[in-house]
Amino acid sequence: MLAIIDGSRFYASSSVIYKPKLAHAPVLVTAGQGISIANSRRASQLQINKFEPIWDSIDRLRLHSGAVFRANFNTFSYLSDRFMTVIEQEVQHCPTLRYSVDEIFVNIEKLYSIGVSIEDFISQLRRKVYKETGVATGAGVAKTLLLTKAASWAAKNMAGMNGQCVLVTQSQIDQVLKAMPIGKTWGIGSRLTRHLTMEGITNAYQLKVCDPKVYQRKYSINVANIIHELNGISIYDISESRGKKQQIWSTSSYRDRLRNEDDLFAELAHHTAEVFRKVRSQKSEAITISAFVSTSKHEACKPFSRKIELPLEYGLSDTSSAIKMFRERLVDLLPTSLHEQPIYKVGVGAPALLDCEHKQFSLFDTSDNKPELNSTMDALRSCFGSSAIKFASEKSEYSERQGNITFERLEDYFTDISDLICVKCI
Repeated sequence: MLAIIDGSRFYASSSVIYKPKLAHAPVLVTAGQGISIANSRRASQLQINKFEPIWDSIDRLRLHSGAVFRANFNTFSYLSDRFMTVIEQEVQHCPTLRYSVDEIFVNIEKLYSIGVSIEDFISQLRRKVYKETGVATGAGVAKTLLLTKAASWAAKNMAGMNGQCVLVTQSQIDQVLKAMPIGKTWGIGSRLTRHLTMEGITNAYQLKVCDPKVYQRKYSINVANIIHELNGISIYDISESRGKKQQIWSTSSYRDRLRNEDDLFAELAHHTAEVFRKVRSQKSEAITISAFVSTSKHEACKPFSRKIELPLEYGLSDTSSAIKMFRERLVDLLPTSLHEQPIYKVGVGAPALLDCEHKQFSLFDTSDNKPELNSTMDALRSCFGSSAIKFASEKSEYSERQGNITFERLEDYFTDISDLICVKCI
């Protein structure tokens, strides 16, 4: 049996743990460019959605005495580590995997085999996490990894679950799968959702009863594995050795738009540095690099979007070389006039990667990825922060004007002594 325990609306709830006045208010979290990246449950109830421009819903937020927080990833990271550490200490003899900033998997097969009440155990564990960290959690339990994710979805979206769902009997499993839209099934992306919907498969149960051999031929082995998992046949396993990402992207949107070439290239250079830092961190090299720019659909100007893709002869992990390549091709990304068509969104990616640990070298490979330079820069940024050292190309004059939206600050409670909460006893 596998359990997944995740922080409920983690970014939004973490922002108000020490602000009880906002506990039941609508809350949005932004990474700083005017697009929300998280919302609270109350915000969802008011149809104030995440991944949308904040100014589209700021009036409704103000009407209900809500707040907008700037994301503080130092605080989020600390709270994430605390709630996962509490769980790990309670299940010391069970394998665990920190899957993401707000999700942790626990293999509880041993507890299940000796007759421990899983419902009671998970409930006690969630209460302990909340008591010690203030982080509210939800939980899903089932036989396979995919069914565990389905149980987690049910805990959040089906009535009467009280934040946790344990799937043991076949009738319980089928009830949840019939309620879960096909697009919410783990491993089924938007493109595959469209194809399956056209076939009449609209929920996870309909996919479960399909023939895996037929769907392997029609789509891929991944779809066949999903069908097996939905039928209780374990294919995937939690392991510390997670697969490397097959592509890496870094993007941003800009509320006040990019209106000159220097600012645009500085942002491209910044995203290039972010992408290649992540490429190196997983010991990979890029064999294709890509960049795109676009105007906003809300802009009065004529829509503009452009993308370039650069195939590479040899694997690349050097940031400076990638920045130089984009500098040479910058003209291919520019509209006729940046003043008439200001850029709203910029992104850089490595859509094709190879594994350095299994790389076959060529006798004629003369490329230099400058490992000493890049590893030194990565180490300095890791020790002293991401702004400690940068390439000169990353220097930008862009800054957002002070708007009419007030952003709340989420303090560095755990990493900055000046932000410690002071209690005055009178």
